[in-house]
Parts: sequence; structure tokens; C-alpha cells
Amino acid sequence: IGNGCSFTDLVAPFFVFIVGMCIPLSRQRRGSEWWHHVGMRTLGLILAGVIYISLILKLSYWWGILQAIGVSYFLGAAAMFLPPLGRWLVVAGIAVFHAILTIHVPWWVELGDKTRAFLTIARLDGDPWRPLTVHCTPWASISYGMITVIGTLLGDAIISRDRHTILRRSLILGVVFTACGYLLHRCGFPMNKDFVTSSYSLFTAGIAALTFLLFYWPIDVWGWRRWAIPLNVFGANALLAYFLQPIVRIFMQALGLYPFFVGQAGWVGMGCGLIWTTILWLIVRFCNKRGFYWKL
Repeated sequence: IGNGCSFTDLVAPFFVFIVGMCIPLSRQRRGSEWWHHVGMRTLGLILAGVIYISLILKLSYWWGILQAIGVSYFLGAAAMFLPPLGRWLVVAGIAVFHAILTIHVPWWVELGDKTRAFLTIARLDGDPWRPLTVHCTPWASISYGMITVIGTLLGDAIISRDRHTILRRSLILGVVFTACGYLLHRCGFPMNKDFVTSSYSLFTAGIAALTFLLFYWPIDVWGWRRWAIPLNVFGANALLAYFLQPIVRIFMQALGLYPFFVGQAGWVGMGCGLIWTTILWLIVRFCNKRGFYWKL
């Protein structure tokens, strides 16, 4: 299977890592209602994923990235019933289990017949076993859950409000998991986004912790906050920004501008990506200013 990790391959792992970071904060704020909220949010993410994948993208009706986020969120929340040491053991267990099955069990990472179309609400003659494997098979979503569990370990430090604890925990998580992921990669366990391999998950979780440290230090320790204000636009309305992607694509196609953004590479491709992101940013900012938020 493919091997490697590019800059864009960090997006999904960073997202589920942040989900894990927020779980201890959510549990502290919601108290006794927290677990009910977890169940409803998990079901909401899976249902939204089915709608998004099948009705909007017209791809596999039963699995995609939102469903994977729902599973990873549930695993991260369930892990909160364990002490920190128990969560470290859960991460190690998932990493070993997932790595072994990825190498030795073909259907663990390759499901369905890729020569047939996806089964969707609009295409009932498609392959019912084919998920959207551009992100992961349903059971490989536990690897995203592993990243979320790692995120909860940093979330524990955040709710302590102690800067030294936060800095130390993010540094430890970053160094340990980046090193573990890289060593697994060097030992023959491929680093692959599509299959969300253990090496890929551990490595990107470590990079996420180190990236958090790079943001936390200037913002919270030195007090340099103004430069990060533009980032709050997407952060405050992430789900809306995600669902706006196909809507913006439809408008671009209607205006005849979509071909300008497709198939570009190198610096031109990066420039097109920045333009696309700016358009999304302006729309989300408009919605934020008018109090339109989409949350589960």
C-alpha cells in the first residue's frame, strides 16, 4: 500500500485531535448531561455524514469522513471513563491491533468492488459493500479514534489551567507519538492516509501536539493574540465551513469558474487553494457575524 505523509494529510488528524482536546472541557462544562450529549452528537454526526456523502456528494451512502469523526469522537469520550494511564494503554492496544490487521487482513483496509459504482440513494445498483475509502473503511475509523484519545490527554492538561502542565504535556505527547509513528514507518508499517494506518495516526497525532505547542506559546504565554483572530472564523463554525464546500463548488460551476481551480499544481495550485479558502472564509465570517452557526 502507499507510503508517506504530506502537509495536506495532516488536516483530518488535526481535526480529530482537536475534538479529543475539547472532550474534557465539554465533560467539565456539561456535568451529568455530558454522556447523553455524547450519544446524541455521535448519532448526529453519523446521520449528517450519510446525508452529505449520499445526497450531496452522491457517493457511498453509508460511510465517509463525518461518520469516521463520529466514531472517533465516541471512542475519545468513552476513554474518559479511564484514568490517563488507561488511555495510554488503549492507544497502544489500538495501534498494535490496527497495524496487524492492516498488514495481514485484506478486507480490513480494502472493502467492496472498486470496479463497480457506489451504492447510493440515487444509484441502487451500486456495490453495497463499498465505503468511501478515500478516508478509511468503517472499522479503520478506530485509528482516528486513537488520535482523539491522545487529544484527550492534552485536554486534561488544558482544564488544569496550569501553563507548565500544558507545555510539558504537549511536548511529551508530541515527541513520543511523532517518534513512535516514525519508528513504525521505518519498521515496515506503511504511513498511509487512505487506510489510516497506525504509523500515520501516531505520527500525525504527535505533530498535532507539537503544532498546538507552537500556537499556545505565543498566544497564551506571550499574549500575542491579534495575529490569530482570522483563524477564529473557521474555528467557531467548522461544521458549516465543511458543508459549504459542495455549495461553493456548485456556484463556481454555475459561473463557469470551477475549471480554474481543478487540476492545478505547484505554486499555481497553492494560489488557487488560497483563493478558494479565502472565499470560504468570507462566507463563514458573514455567517458568524449574523449569528448563524451550525453545530451538533
